[in-house]
Amino acid sequence: MDRRLDEDPPLIQEFLREARRNFTGEPEPITGHNGYRPPGLSQHAVAQRLGISPRLYQDWEACGRPIPAHRLDSLANALRLDSRQRDELWFIVTGGYPPRGPAEPDPEAVTGWTSYLHALQVPALTLDGAWRILETNHAWRQLFEPAGQAPPANLLRFVLFDPYARQLCGEWKAGWVRDFLRQLRLQARTAPHLQAQATPHRAQTQQELLTIIEELRGDIELARMWQAESESTRVALHNDGRIRLLRPPSGGYLQRVRMLVSSPAHDPRRRVLMFMPAVTGPAVPALRRSGPYSGVLSGPPKSGLVKSGLL
Repeated sequence: MDRRLDEDPPLIQEFLREARRNFTGEPEPITGHNGYRPPGLSQHAVAQRLGISPRLYQDWEACGRPIPAHRLDSLANALRLDSRQRDELWFIVTGGYPPRGPAEPDPEAVTGWTSYLHALQVPALTLDGAWRILETNHAWRQLFEPAGQAPPANLLRFVLFDPYARQLCGEWKAGWVRDFLRQLRLQARTAPHLQAQATPHRAQTQQELLTIIEELRGDIELARMWQAESESTRVALHNDGRIRLLRPPSGGYLQRVRMLVSSPAHDPRRRVLMFMPAVTGPAVPALRRSGPYSGVLSGPPKSGLVKSGLL
């Protein structure tokens, strides 16, 4: 790989060289003239620690070959990187944090996301990988409490199994269940290929998803839909941007909302879901500004448009 002389060396090359120079573990055997041992760790020693050939490690450090993601934690252990350095290694190689998120998330970022969720005046909640609901805001809870319903503990279980979901979720089969089953199918099919990255959290998530699949197979209607999706080539990667229909607990018009999904950098396994009023198409819903259903979807305004989702 040719580089101009005035170009900076690749980040990974400098990172690994510095990590080897600053290695403070057990010393290598004395080599060189007069018993001289270079400081730090040699490329050959790193390769031995990883159980790979020296040539392969040299190619990694020289950017001749990409470093596989599943090797990054082993490489961090071989170089005795601290938690922050491990995060840096992952980010340099993959462009993102490890699947578990940064080792030391900023406490201000954690509380900031919580404050943001509760400040939203549209229904919003956070989920883990098994669709368990971790946190909700007032507007979300108002979709349930005025109707005498307890807010659910798991969004996927609610949509699939709770009778109230058929009332709250417009076009329940085509608008909600089909996409959710396609996403469940993708999660169930890809999890076995991630055993190299297995963690207690991932194992717990996988078990929860398998339990949901077994339960839906016991329901005649859902079992037929699951079978149809299992035979299909379609999957759903995420729900970000999907248009859904919701019926407010006060009754009235079905409201069109756009489900937006994001993940905090400090915890990429966590998903933040927001149900924003859709601003395209006819008769877009409004949000009540005050009263017992403040922040909850209400009937269409006279203009047929919603000026803002954050009221």
